[in-house]
Amino acid sequence: MSLITDVRSIEGIKRAWPARAGIAVELVDRRGRLRAGLATDAGVAMSLYACDPVLGTIPVGEGELVVHRHARRAVVVADRFVTKHVRKGGERIACNTAVAGRIYRSWGLAVADVTDWSSTALTYTRLPGRSLGDLGDEGLDGWKALARAWQPTRDAALEPHTGAHEARILARWAEQARISDTIGEDPRITEAVLDVSARLIEDIDTTHVVSHADLHDGQLLWDGTSLGVIDLDGARMAEPALDLMNLRAHAELHHLRGPLSAHSLDVVIGHIDDVASRMPTTRARLEAYLQASRLRLIFVHSFRPGASSWLGEWMDHALSAHSSTH
Repeated sequence: MSLITDVRSIEGIKRAWPARAGIAVELVDRRGRLRAGLATDAGVAMSLYACDPVLGTIPVGEGELVVHRHARRAVVVADRFVTKHVRKGGERIACNTAVAGRIYRSWGLAVADVTDWSSTALTYTRLPGRSLGDLGDEGLDGWKALARAWQPTRDAALEPHTGAHEARILARWAEQARISDTIGEDPRITEAVLDVSARLIEDIDTTHVVSHADLHDGQLLWDGTSLGVIDLDGARMAEPALDLMNLRAHAELHHLRGPLSAHSLDVVIGHIDDVASRMPTTRARLEAYLQASRLRLIFVHSFRPGASSWLGEWMDHALSAHSSTH
C-alpha cells in the first residue's frame, strides 16, 4: 500500500501537501479541532492542537484555527483580525502586502491592513464578505466588479515572476506527484507538462504588470458592495496571463465540482476575456498559462483526499483542452 493511500484513509483527513520527509496532513479530530501532522512510511505523527514543531505554539485565543500546514504555516481568524504564522519572511510578506495593496486600492479594491508583524507572524484587519469560490452562482456581481477594476499597472517595486519561474513551479509539482505516486504513470501528462513548459519559457519581450501570483476565487471576497483581495504574500511583476488564467482554471474547476453553473462559468470567462483584451498579452501567452494552471491543479489536488471523486474528470478536461490547442 502506498503512502498516499494511507493518507486518504486517515480519519478526519481534510487536506494534504507534499513534504520533504513524506506528506503533510491536516485533519479535524474527534473534538472538532484542526490538527496538523506528517505521514511517513513509519506512520503518522500528529502535532498537538495549535502546536507545531517549527511554528511553535500557535496563539488562538478567541479566534479559530482555520489553516495548519505542518511546519509551514497556520492561520487564525478572529472577529476583527486574521493572524498568519509562517516559518520566516514576515518582513518580506509585510512589504509585499503594502506595495501591492497600494496598487489594488488604487483600482478600488479592498485590501487588509497589516497591523502588526514579526519575522514569523503577521496580523491583518479582517475583510468582510465571502469568497467568490464559496459564493458560486451568487458571486457574479463580484466578478463584474473585478473586471471593471482590473488595470495593467506596470511600475511597482515587486520581484519579477517569469514564464521560466512558472515552468519550474509546474515541474516541481509534477515531480512531487510522481514521487508520492498520487496519479500514477500517464505519458499524456508528462508530454503536456513538457510542452507547456517549453511554451512558458518563450517569454522574450513580454510585458509584466502587478500580479497577485496566486490569484484564485478563494482570494477574492465579495460582500455585495465591495470586492476585497487577500493573501498578497507572493505579489510579483508578471505577465497578465498569470493571474487571469489561474482565475479561469479555478472557475472551470468550480464548475466541474458543482458550485458554478455552466451559465455562470460562461459569464466569468466573459469577464476574464474582457480584462485580457485590455492587457499587454497575446492569445498564445494566455493559452500557455491556462494550460499550466489546469495541469498544476491536477497535481495539487492529487494530494487531497476529497478530490478522488472528480480528479479523473478534471484530468480528462485538462488533457483534452491541451490536445485541442495543438
